[in-house]
Amino acid sequence: MLKQSGPLQRMQRSVGIALATIPLTPNQWTITSLLLALIAGLTIALTGQLAAGLALFAIAAIFDAIDGAVARAQGRVTNMGGFIDGVVDRFVEAAFLISLMFIPLPIVFIDPKIWLAILIFTGTCMPSFIRAYAEHKAVISKEKAHALGGICERSERLAIIVVALGAGILFGMEYFIYGVILAVCLSLVTIIQRLVRISQPNV
Repeated sequence: MLKQSGPLQRMQRSVGIALATIPLTPNQWTITSLLLALIAGLTIALTGQLAAGLALFAIAAIFDAIDGAVARAQGRVTNMGGFIDGVVDRFVEAAFLISLMFIPLPIVFIDPKIWLAILIFTGTCMPSFIRAYAEHKAVISKEKAHALGGICERSERLAIIVVALGAGILFGMEYFIYGVILAVCLSLVTIIQRLVRISQPNV
């Protein structure tokens, strides 16, 4: 679920209330977003239809935002629901990036598949792992762990990739690779920021 504030948060709350009457639990909304993401990934990997795959991923992202709003509207916010949502988030992002390995992409310095693999590691996996592991080992408190932040968290990272892919579809896939490289660099900065903040728990 994306963390939002102000008008966006109010809009999400209104959507959650409106959709809470649909006979689906928050976890079912979450699983639906995963299924849509897998279909989107297969669409890209098997057919190479980037625009269609991107549209399906966008719908999956909307469903991902809906689950939390529905949970709050139905009074069903649980730790297990948050856990499932976080796990599904990582699968959705990984499915998106892995599916792009199946289409021809231009080489920018190194093989584009390597850039995508690096992004999965530095972006999808490591920032959340660092936060969770620091909390698990009681290096920092739960509150400090959830406040670690960073210059490029999941929402910023996905925004960069989606915009870059859109630019790639319109103007040439080199722009997409440049976006991946930018996301990799900013994800590395985020990792460093979190490690520094964890090493200074009293700051």
